[in-house]
Amino acid sequence: MAEPTQRLELLCLGVGKGATHVLRGEPSTAFAVLDGGRPRLLVDCGAGVLRSCRELLDGAVPRDVYLTHNHMDHTGDLPVAVQVLSALGLPPRLLGHADVLDIVRRHRLHELPPSRIDGVEWIEADADGALHLGGRLGLRLHRSVHSYLCYGFELLCDGGVLAAYSGDSAYDPGVHGRVARAPVAVVDGRPAGNHDHASFDELDTLAASHPDCTFLVVHYEHSDHVFASANIRLWRTGERVLLPRAA
Repeated sequence: MAEPTQRLELLCLGVGKGATHVLRGEPSTAFAVLDGGRPRLLVDCGAGVLRSCRELLDGAVPRDVYLTHNHMDHTGDLPVAVQVLSALGLPPRLLGHADVLDIVRRHRLHELPPSRIDGVEWIEADADGALHLGGRLGLRLHRSVHSYLCYGFELLCDGGVLAAYSGDSAYDPGVHGRVARAPVAVVDGRPAGNHDHASFDELDTLAASHPDCTFLVVHYEHSDHVFASANIRLWRTGERVLLPRAA
């Protein structure tokens, strides 16, 4: 795989939650890591995300797909993605924590014929939570605070943190303090928090205490909320964010 360029971006593919795609026809929460404008990694592949790839990535489906957890709004389109990539002669590489991938293999992809499953390359994080993406890029996983097994991550280049993702997570000082150390943090948030998702108020307070981090809020479906802190905003589908240059 080619070395990463100096232009790495995050592209928002959707901000939906739960049944958003089913009820509203809008894509579930997902984003892509772009390297020189080309998709390098897809983060989650929930309901409606492949249509978003078609519209925002010129139809491209990244071969590397990181999966936070097996809820429908994070893996619902995955069986189709596996078939599309396989038909193109690009066996998909599914990345994540070993326990998450095992759940996905047994429960999300059970509808596919064995020939399709046999073509999937399963890329599990090591015991320290590290995943190598090829070249200078990698991920370092952390477990989110969620009722269903879920893992967020930090995006690394030569060991330095470029961005982080909370995954679906209730507000937690450990999880959110960790992602806030990144220059760009994608965070799961809702107007009212609960045991699975952080609230806008909690995230606003987090942003105020970490002014050097840019916070991008996802998984909210629809909102016009304006945060008090200048360094946090609702991420919108189709919006690109340039990451800091790797040293």
